[in-house]
Amino acid sequence: MLNSLHTVFGLRDSGGRLVFLAPIAGYSNSPMRRMSQRHGASMTYTEMASARGLLNPTEKTWSLLETTPQEGAVVAHLFGTEPDVFAEAAMLVERTKRFVAIDLNAGCPAPKVVQTGAGAALMKDPQRVHDIIVAMRKAVKLPITVKTRLGPSPDNMAVYEVLAAAEAAGAAAMTVHGRFTPQGHRGKVNVQLIGEVKRRAKIPIIGNGDVYSSYTAWQMFEEAGVDAIMLARAAIGNPWIFGDFRAMFVANEKPPQLPRTKIRPRRPIRVMQDTFDTHLELLRVHLQRLQEKYGFVENVEAALVTSFRCHLFRYLHSLKGANELRGRLNELATLEAVRLAVKECLQCEADYRMKAPQ
Repeated sequence: MLNSLHTVFGLRDSGGRLVFLAPIAGYSNSPMRRMSQRHGASMTYTEMASARGLLNPTEKTWSLLETTPQEGAVVAHLFGTEPDVFAEAAMLVERTKRFVAIDLNAGCPAPKVVQTGAGAALMKDPQRVHDIIVAMRKAVKLPITVKTRLGPSPDNMAVYEVLAAAEAAGAAAMTVHGRFTPQGHRGKVNVQLIGEVKRRAKIPIIGNGDVYSSYTAWQMFEEAGVDAIMLARAAIGNPWIFGDFRAMFVANEKPPQLPRTKIRPRRPIRVMQDTFDTHLELLRVHLQRLQEKYGFVENVEAALVTSFRCHLFRYLHSLKGANELRGRLNELATLEAVRLAVKECLQCEADYRMKAPQ
């Protein structure tokens, strides 16, 4: 089945197990995707984009699908409710020749999405999921996949009906987030139920939800038996996690189950500084491109600072000086202020390491 996923997405990755970057609203733009790929992500997904929004060529929605030639395999992640709209949007996406697949969102729990009948609300209507996938498959040659959850509630395990609908429609793969809709991103992920979906499935299954350490990655593969795993929040400010997982797979040993406070390996200060600088530069170029192409980025530096603040505290997680910086994140209004804050935090961490026992 692993070879099937390689075939589905046209992946050249020969490193064994597949680890993907999830679609993360407000985060998984081109710079984050490129950082993830540089550190070992086999494939990445765009932010969630409205299928209807893509029908307007001047719509801001297209900026969410902005890619660069330097990116590897990227999947366009779309949400909506109308099969004919999805079909037209899929054709437009395919014409860009930038994506390896189109993914249907049938799992977003955000109220503003669910209230429109999209996202996780689609789990209550497996026939509509079927019809959307069929419409897109008739319109394009790109593989069509779906991302969903366990169900609307514990007493409504709709994932099996969604799986059957997706398979009947010809979906190429399905991602399962191991929580129910009301949980959002809280509570424990049910690895066993993801495993049950995998056992019933005739198509590849990608495991998603709370994969934040080498142990939870191992657990998702070994206990659920999935064909690939997908990382979301654990990859924000932590692109190195993809390399950590690759090293774990090569070692081929069950990793220890560590407390969340101790799961991040200590990175060399120089490595962290270089990663910050690279991400900032990629983001600057990305925003400059959006300004030139779409015109809605009025001040590149201001947008750069605002955008990177979302990543900054995650990058500095657990470092000495990070808590103090967290309290004044909103005060960082210029690129110079961001660079100075990072430098001070890393210096504080370096001083601590010099004094602390190894």
